[in-house]
Amino acid sequence: MTRAAFGKFLALGAAATVLLAGCASDSSAGSPSEEWSIPDEDPTATINVVGILDPIAESMDEVVAAFEEAHPTIDVNYQYVPFDDLNSVLDTRITSKSGDPDVFWVDQPRVPALSARGYLEDLTAAFDGRLDGLVPATVESSSYEGKLWSVPIANSTQVLFYNKDILDAAGITPPGSSGERVTWQELKELGAQAQASGGADIGLMVGQPNRYYQLEPIPVSAGGGIGVTGDDMLTPDFTNDGWVDAMTYYGSLFADGVSPKGVTPEQTDSTFLAGKTAFFVEGNWMVPKMLDATFNWGAALNPVWDGGDPATPTGSWSLGINPFSKNKEAAAIFIDWMAIEGEGGYGQYRAFAELPANVEGLESYLGGPAFTSSEGGKQAAAVISEETQTSAVPRASTVGYIEFEEIIGRAFSDIANGADPADALAAAESELTNAWKQYK
Repeated sequence: MTRAAFGKFLALGAAATVLLAGCASDSSAGSPSEEWSIPDEDPTATINVVGILDPIAESMDEVVAAFEEAHPTIDVNYQYVPFDDLNSVLDTRITSKSGDPDVFWVDQPRVPALSARGYLEDLTAAFDGRLDGLVPATVESSSYEGKLWSVPIANSTQVLFYNKDILDAAGITPPGSSGERVTWQELKELGAQAQASGGADIGLMVGQPNRYYQLEPIPVSAGGGIGVTGDDMLTPDFTNDGWVDAMTYYGSLFADGVSPKGVTPEQTDSTFLAGKTAFFVEGNWMVPKMLDATFNWGAALNPVWDGGDPATPTGSWSLGINPFSKNKEAAAIFIDWMAIEGEGGYGQYRAFAELPANVEGLESYLGGPAFTSSEGGKQAAAVISEETQTSAVPRASTVGYIEFEEIIGRAFSDIANGADPADALAAAESELTNAWKQYK
């Protein structure tokens, strides 16, 4: 499913122009207005790259080594920043106009906000004619108001993983990888049944607790929408019945002990691999990690709200260039190699990559041993194909996305810790309405 097209934000465009003009006056750094292109020969340069992946645990050291071997005159100084700290790091470092970092990870729904703030270099001309090998929807998600602001390296969907040994011992028939879906309500009951049997410590866990990317599909499937509305996509819309019902359900998972409190998104994958979790809703990047599983496992279609339509997350990461970078040509060569060249170096050399945005890379990814050497892997490949084509729902596309994601995330956390869902959502809506006045 492609991202819907939204109207132009003229006032914001003017504000962004003023910001960029002010930034360009600093002659000690690169200029957002300077002309450049991707050269035929590599320059000699060192580029600073800020990413949200641990260099060793998540194989980014292998990716960087492969790039530097292919482009020996360009050194990459990769700097790991946890996802939750990315906004504040970019705010501090880009506004300093020092040009550091040169390249940084861009969550695709943040593209409108980051471009309006003047944090992204316009890449339209530099990458003109180079994007045909990428999944079109990922390019659209990396663009805003007809311009390319980042280059996609990945896409994503979600899979309902289950521990087959636990389900068998509890007498539970596993959900299917095709056909009818289990409902969210049924899944909670099955998770509790698995716990009651003594085989599971955790009945149901999601891969990214309290994050909008992970939880958006529940209110969408319940009829509540994506949480934002209006011609300018600057009106909060998450106090309706669908959202309240969905978040009441979410809070009940923790209140009833079916889902664990205190497990962070960085810990959920290893928690499932420990073998005491019955059901786990996690991204496609979990499939290669399941090669290390010491238990029998399977993969099923994502849950649906009782009486609702299927909905799953989509979108992923792209790479952007700091408009004040002094090494834009080298930065673009790195991005081109990561996303476009061949099968895309990011997907080819990273052991646990997301779905590649590169079409050739995607074919290789789904044909790899993680998806072909086990029944669970084959089921996961079928689920990924189904979900990406039929149930994908993009996150809210708004210049106020950064504020939205942070405020709604705090509301999710409050609900998981026992706050009344209706009250928490109402407070978040009031806070966000005030935060968005700057864009009106």
